Amino acid sequence: MDADLARCLAIRGTLYKGIDPSVLSQLTSVVQQHEMTAKQAAAAFDKFMTVHRQQSASASAEDVSAFRCELTRSKPQPLGVARTNNLFNRVSLDDMVLADVATVNGAEKAGTPSSAQQGASQRITPYMSRVAARSASASKAYVHTPTTGGKFAERQGAGSVVASLNSHLEVLAAAGSEAMDVDGGEGHAAAASLRCDFAVLGQPLPADCKYMVDRLEDKVGYLEQRILAAEVAAEAALGCEVHPAATAAQQLALFVGRVCCDTENGRLNAQSLLLEGSQKSSQGSRVRLDVSHCAAYRLFPGQVVALLGTNPSGHYIVASSMLPGAAAAPLPRTGLEALAGYASATGQEGLSLVAAAGPFTSSDDLEYAPLAALLDYCAAPGRGRSPPHLLLLVGPFVDEQHPLLRQGTLDQRFEDVYASRVLGQISRFVARVGSRTRVLLLPSTRDLHHHPVLPQPPLPEGQARSAGVTSLANPSTLRCNEVVVGVCAADWLMACNREEVARSTQPQDRLPELAALLPAQQSYMPLFPAPLGTPLDCSKAATALHMPYAPDLLLVPSDLAPFAKLCPLHQLEGAPAAAARAALAAASGDAQPAAAAQAQATFVPDCSAVCINPGRLAKGASGGTFADIRILPLAEAVNVAAGAPAATNAPVLHQLSSRCRVDIKRI
Repeated sequence: MDADLARCLAIRGTLYKGIDPSVLSQLTSVVQQHEMTAKQAAAAFDKFMTVHRQQSASASAEDVSAFRCELTRSKPQPLGVARTNNLFNRVSLDDMVLADVATVNGAEKAGTPSSAQQGASQRITPYMSRVAARSASASKAYVHTPTTGGKFAERQGAGSVVASLNSHLEVLAAAGSEAMDVDGGEGHAAAASLRCDFAVLGQPLPADCKYMVDRLEDKVGYLEQRILAAEVAAEAALGCEVHPAATAAQQLALFVGRVCCDTENGRLNAQSLLLEGSQKSSQGSRVRLDVSHCAAYRLFPGQVVALLGTNPSGHYIVASSMLPGAAAAPLPRTGLEALAGYASATGQEGLSLVAAAGPFTSSDDLEYAPLAALLDYCAAPGRGRSPPHLLLLVGPFVDEQHPLLRQGTLDQRFEDVYASRVLGQISRFVARVGSRTRVLLLPSTRDLHHHPVLPQPPLPEGQARSAGVTSLANPSTLRCNEVVVGVCAADWLMACNREEVARSTQPQDRLPELAALLPAQQSYMPLFPAPLGTPLDCSKAATALHMPYAPDLLLVPSDLAPFAKLCPLHQLEGAPAAAARAALAAASGDAQPAAAAQAQATFVPDCSAVCINPGRLAKGASGGTFADIRILPLAEAVNVAAGAPAATNAPVLHQLSSRCRVDIKRI
């Protein structure tokens, strides 16, 4: 052994040539004591000498003694042996965690409370999560039962209405709802027939999509596609070609482009506006934009706009009027026969929907008591109320901003928190109400247990399907009977509120106007660059953020004050398009008068969407708000269902503004 060790040391360096035999014998005994081979011992001793004995000219007995102490100190301890220091390497950390898992499993088998059940806190690391996953799957099957207590239990005004829309509309409970009991009573057979027709529109992200492949070409292509779509729509509506942004135009012309700021990461204002044209028509040129002559406008970075103006020198566009709705999503329409079928299915009760946005637990605990209170509200029938057809829950479910989760002292994985404390309660709710209510879950980029990217794939289908719920991508456009619902978990109102610049000739309700920009841009996140903290993936944004239809019901969860109001749906057709054509004709010297241009306009009735910010279900340590929505059948559809002939065979607008009642309630 001495000869092998001397040979291995000599290979390591000249420091060990001619080593004293007594020192070599002492080193050999240390090596045999720790059951090391000669090669391993030479490598370890050379490393020790390099780190701790840099000035030594040769190995001495003191060096060997110090080496023995180092090996003893770094040797992994047996499982279950308590440590006296807080320094761990990869091997010792693995042993420590495996010991904790073995202790917990042994305690559970013995019927004694485990460390997790006793509330012992453990520091979360990815390595610990991986090792803990090897343990028994009892934690996944565990369903948490929330306890009542703290400030949430002491909240005031539970069930009170803080905001409403169309409160004059009278709603009726479904027939048979009073007969429902918690075990699924006889009312479920009648309730099942009232279940709404549900479908996902557009091209949301699939659950197995790949992201983090966002290239520079994807960003350019995404922005170019949005500008080109607006150019095509504006040219079709006005009957003229788009003028290049960087080409002089002495007469009134049509310009289409993207609003930018003249400085990177600068704040947008009326003096810092630039208009970026498309690669196809303007080679991507950016030109300064003057909006001082516009009576009204509402602009933000990334917005695609169409405007009428001049460009005297080719470097400065003077806008005379904005043309809102050039890039707007089409309005949804449905035939009266189909509407009559939906009216017959739901009866006088109409379509009922409850929407809530996370966080779903108070900031001082992880009991998820607000979620339990919401599920109890939906499950228990009351006066004029029955379990809703749809229950839409918008994340975050496991919020990254929760104080207890940010500390990293939880003894569960984030996936297990979601499975036991969220899906566990929802599965009990589904078993309670049966097929009456369809539960929809939409994630958030703030969810710790899911992919932080926008657009965001749906939550894992396996757990959701076992709990009886449907997972949606973020954002999603839904069709519930005839009603088109748009929802995105990103806080658009807060982001746009910080970035926009606006002018108006008359007082406007600001929050609904901000929400109206989404269907006007045909995108759930048209702000570019994306707001800080929003991980936008442009390679998926062109399809997954696209809004296929202007929603009848637009849900915009936000930290701002909750509200339920009507927001206008701008369309570049009808009177606005006719006025723009008349202005262009007059500027070009065309003999066609403005009245003739007005006569060519197609009539488009004034239409609005119902815009709702349900607020957050939990606000700090107390309760927040949610939205209780009831959509009554269209009067013409009720008449057709009763046997009256349809007034028209053409599809009609849904007119949700006059038949939708919304109550924003405290939980």
